[in-house]
Amino acid sequence: MMRRRLTGVLLLALVLAVHAIEEEAEVLPVARVIRQISFPGASQGRPQGGRPQGGGGCNCQPIITCASELRQHHRHRRARGDERIFRAARKNVNMGPLDPNMVNAACQKGANAVNQIRNIENNLARNNIVLQSGTPAEGHLRVFDISRSARQMHTNALAIVMASKNMMQDFKLSKDQGGHGLRNLNVRSTVLSEMCPRNPDCRGINQKYRTVDGSCNNQANPVWGKSNTPVQRILPPTYNDGVSDPRVNGVNGSPLPNVRALSGNVLVDVDNPDQQFTSSVMQWAQFLDHDFAHVPFPDMVNNEGIECCPNGQELTGPARHPACWPINTAGDAFYGPRGRSCMNFIRSMVAIGPECRFGYAEQLNQLTHWIDGSNVYGSDIEEQTKVRDTRDGLLKTSGNNMLPFEESRGANCLGTERGVRCFTAGDSRVNEQPGLTAIHTIWMREHNRVARQLKALNPSWNDETVFQEARRFVVAEMQHITYNEWLPIIVGPAFMESFGINVRTNGYSFDYNPNFNPNMNNEFATSAFRFGHTLVNGNLRIFGPDGSVSTIQLRDHFRSPHFIQQPGMLDAITRSFLQLPIQKFDSFITQDLSNHLFQTPRVNFGMDLMSLNIHRGRDHAIATYNDMRQICGLRRAQSFDDLTDQIPGGIVQNLCRVYQHVDDIDFFVGGISERPVSGGILGWTFLCVVGDQFARLKKGDRYFYDLGGQPGSFSEPQLQEIRRASWARIICDNSDNIQAVQPLAFQLTGSQFNQPADCRGPIIPRPNLQLWRGERVG
Repeated sequence: MMRRRLTGVLLLALVLAVHAIEEEAEVLPVARVIRQISFPGASQGRPQGGRPQGGGGCNCQPIITCASELRQHHRHRRARGDERIFRAARKNVNMGPLDPNMVNAACQKGANAVNQIRNIENNLARNNIVLQSGTPAEGHLRVFDISRSARQMHTNALAIVMASKNMMQDFKLSKDQGGHGLRNLNVRSTVLSEMCPRNPDCRGINQKYRTVDGSCNNQANPVWGKSNTPVQRILPPTYNDGVSDPRVNGVNGSPLPNVRALSGNVLVDVDNPDQQFTSSVMQWAQFLDHDFAHVPFPDMVNNEGIECCPNGQELTGPARHPACWPINTAGDAFYGPRGRSCMNFIRSMVAIGPECRFGYAEQLNQLTHWIDGSNVYGSDIEEQTKVRDTRDGLLKTSGNNMLPFEESRGANCLGTERGVRCFTAGDSRVNEQPGLTAIHTIWMREHNRVARQLKALNPSWNDETVFQEARRFVVAEMQHITYNEWLPIIVGPAFMESFGINVRTNGYSFDYNPNFNPNMNNEFATSAFRFGHTLVNGNLRIFGPDGSVSTIQLRDHFRSPHFIQQPGMLDAITRSFLQLPIQKFDSFITQDLSNHLFQTPRVNFGMDLMSLNIHRGRDHAIATYNDMRQICGLRRAQSFDDLTDQIPGGIVQNLCRVYQHVDDIDFFVGGISERPVSGGILGWTFLCVVGDQFARLKKGDRYFYDLGGQPGSFSEPQLQEIRRASWARIICDNSDNIQAVQPLAFQLTGSQFNQPADCRGPIIPRPNLQLWRGERVG
């Protein structure tokens, strides 16, 4: 009988961590801005699918009992990932002079269009054409908060985008001229100049600590990595009009296939569990994603949700909000009998960069783009204030050392319908599903554990100093676990070397490159990093302390923390992190995500995450799978048969039946259909995009934990203690009563070298905070 898959949005899997390879990196002189590290490409030879055999491989941090296996993986090689780079996503387009008066007239029309949207929203609210509470679509919206800064950025950027569309029409520009040529025109020279963002003032900040909003990390480009700034791209967008209309047509001009048809015919539900790896690998990935990527979609000026499909029927005419672009489900085998011919979909919010140019739209990332614990600490001062206790550097808690309750809002979860309150954290998605709530709780506790020890060691430190020092330490642990235990398995050890991002076993790295822009790539956030949805189980097995096993169904636990608030359930979920296997990476998706996403107790259906993913890629005008194959070093497919070098033949046949041309295939669909490369979990093109992003997140971060020579650098003895951190140690220290954990906590306990070890013993070491006594804090 088919077993369903465990949840979460953007969950990833991993295989097992291998020994860290010491890197001798250097910063190369680069005269121009470098957008991203290049993928090794076809020079490495044609990639072969398949998983590594056997259960070998040990994480060298911490050192555990499998020394013989460690020696097999121990290699010292030079790795300089800066040598090859992707070029910026731009086109050179010939443009004649534009009349300034006509430009300003187009700008004024753009501002008027935004004001008109406000009027439309007021009329919709008066007529009660809004998302109704308790519906899956309302749940989809409410699981995300939208900050005030994000709302203002979107409003300003939307006016500029609308002005660009008006200029296209008024000046009779081509798609390339409107999308790319207009990027040579600065908004600051027009009547929309006040819409341009200002650079943050970095004077007077303590350079030892990260800012809460991610600004001032890069001293020459202080906006890089900041919250509420645009994502960037590997390849130019494929907007239908060149500026902002979604990609809707194939290469021959015919409509692209319906996304629900793709979800039902290519991304089907098949049970295929992985016998090596634990569910914590995907839960780590979702938690990590919520640290650096959140592209929101808007609600209305009165905070009501935008309704595109009242009672399951598509709105048309003046009652339709301009941001609506619903998914057609007419005649669908699942939704049709439920009277639903339309699935709600709202186009993403947009942003404008510090250069403030006209041209094609780029989407907004509400979070800091760094791996900086913003999911714990927030991405702006308002969010951070909400979670801080303002006493001894601690974060707020509720009873039983759980996360604090939401004080001002309850709409982001359905807990009140089940008699419980909603939690709050640095990221609003904390209540999305039980595993995510559990890992948020664990890391909140880790901060407070560290803060209490630092305060005991340094009684004279005030609240701010303890908070910043504990935050600095906890972020270093997160980065170390990510790059030492987790990422080597996603991209494989060979690509860790190629990208030059192996962690060191001692000493500092000196590979910071201020020319690397770390901002999220649209292809990464919208497509490649969503591959983890295939790893999700619909049924979550819960393990009791006595070895008993019970099961809960994912669809019953979206947006409601009622389960984890029961006594003993935090540990029960944490044991699932250690004992429940993930599903393998493939094109098979559980129905709990494809038919029941954000299902509520009021209905027997939800949304379809796979349809939302594909539709979102078209909304963002993501380059096609064939284009991404080519930029990542593969031979461009001339026919569907050419895809069999990466995609199994049966899936290629499914693609051929749905798509009219090989150049029409959506990047998400093609990437998730690929066979894993040897030694990694991802297929070639997803590996290309994911590896590049994490290379820039390391090499472009002036505060990366093992970097030397910076105001925020740790001392070498302190850095050695941080290298003792592990996911197993975090679980040991922050569960309620778990006494033993396998040292390689991302791997199941099949190997003789990875049996549960006593949390109090030496096999799972703990960083020694004594080295922070008297730490310089000025």
